[in-house]
Amino acid sequence: MKRTSMTAAILAGIAGVAGISNMANAIYLNPDGLGSVLVYPYYTVNGGNATLISVVNTTSEGKAIKVRFLEAYNSREVLDFNLYMSPFDVWVAAVAPTASGAAVLTNDNSCTVPPIPTAGQPFRTSAFDGSISSQPKDGGPTSLSRTREGYVELIEMGTVTNDSSHSTLSAITHGSSGVPSNCPQVKNAWSGGGYWTQNALIDISDPDGGLFGTGSVINVAQGTIAAYNAEAIDSFYARATTATHTAPGSLLPSIASATNTTSNVFANGDLVTTFYADGVNAVSSLFMVDNVYNEYNVESGTNSSTEWVVTFPTKRFYVDKPNLYVGSVALKPFDVLFTSANNGSSCSPVGLQFWNREEATTSTGVDFSPAPTAAGTALCWEAQVVTFDQGTPPSTILGSALEANIDLTSVGFTSGWARIDFTVDSGGTTQANHVLPINPEAANNAPTTQTGNVFLGLPATGFSVIEYVNGNVGGALANYTGLYRHKFHRTCTNTQGACS
Repeated sequence: MKRTSMTAAILAGIAGVAGISNMANAIYLNPDGLGSVLVYPYYTVNGGNATLISVVNTTSEGKAIKVRFLEAYNSREVLDFNLYMSPFDVWVAAVAPTASGAAVLTNDNSCTVPPIPTAGQPFRTSAFDGSISSQPKDGGPTSLSRTREGYVELIEMGTVTNDSSHSTLSAITHGSSGVPSNCPQVKNAWSGGGYWTQNALIDISDPDGGLFGTGSVINVAQGTIAAYNAEAIDSFYARATTATHTAPGSLLPSIASATNTTSNVFANGDLVTTFYADGVNAVSSLFMVDNVYNEYNVESGTNSSTEWVVTFPTKRFYVDKPNLYVGSVALKPFDVLFTSANNGSSCSPVGLQFWNREEATTSTGVDFSPAPTAAGTALCWEAQVVTFDQGTPPSTILGSALEANIDLTSVGFTSGWARIDFTVDSGGTTQANHVLPINPEAANNAPTTQTGNVFLGLPATGFSVIEYVNGNVGGALANYTGLYRHKFHRTCTNTQGACS
């Protein structure tokens, strides 16, 4: 049995009990953290921070992986390259600040194509500054500062073998010195006339997962670290899928390239299996949530600050008209296109509610301040930071320029927990767009297949960071940071009856 099939086998057992067919071969978020696709919800080099990322290959196979860094406004890529991992390998890198942008640095020996320079590879603006005709300007900023915060996706493209005379697996495998035997070979394979330019599947077989990863936001001056696990998408590829091994710099595969278009999601207390027409909607269904919950603390006695990262990892495929699709309006579950007409943003109204530690709640409406656009209480970017009782950007902990601040004066609670409701706005009006039908591209956004399942909300992930600053205590820095994954609620509706 393949390593990544264990959870699928368990699901298959559940399916047998529940009488659900095709469930074992459905795409899902793996709670055990292993998968073919890893989503790192946030990186930042603002506010004195740097971000470390790692990926681990738990299998005895070589791996060909697409590494893609995406900026936070509209998920335009800022760097893309191929990573080739040997069996049981670990690859680590840092996202660090440059004079005006960011760069990726690594001292890891695993093979990348192109090789990452010793001094680091700076991020680029060409995907959003208009210098590439296939990726025109999107209405957002065009300077390098746009690359300073965002998120990361790693996508397995296939397993690396020795099936040909090129013996590619041997070339990327670390020897006793800790260095792969021949990284230049895989670089030359993608160069003019190289064997992968002739046939990208030479020594590449089907992908089968087994990857996990972590991210860490580190502030050396503050002496703090906020670390998280990457979200793992498993069974991203259908069982009969052939490897999708593309040249470095290719926009494919992406998180929308799933060939497994059946998804498994726990919602309403049940395992819901839904059949989609394409991969992006199947992936979006995995992240669809109607409510986000977490704690906050800004008490003066503890000198604490709280920031929530909220990332929409598939949003660009619904709102980025000039880059990804040709529709005239945004597709559900989102609201408006990301364009200059919308102030270089794409805002989705949300509702907010708060409770203190003694379960008291507020009955007054709560808004972000200052309102980022006329949308008022809205989340407007692909990855943003919700702050509590801070002023104008940048945010205190993560240094985010994409800040939606909550003024707790009207709330009255400096600690407790909060809820972001994706189904209503701040006035309680239901947001009709915030649903994921079976076929969002349909003219009326209506379900078109036999399941009829509709998920409410928006496709989101992220976490909360709470920082306590004690300054110099007895000659030692005494600052502390905790990171806590968001808690989510998921709701599925079906006009034909219960979701199943």
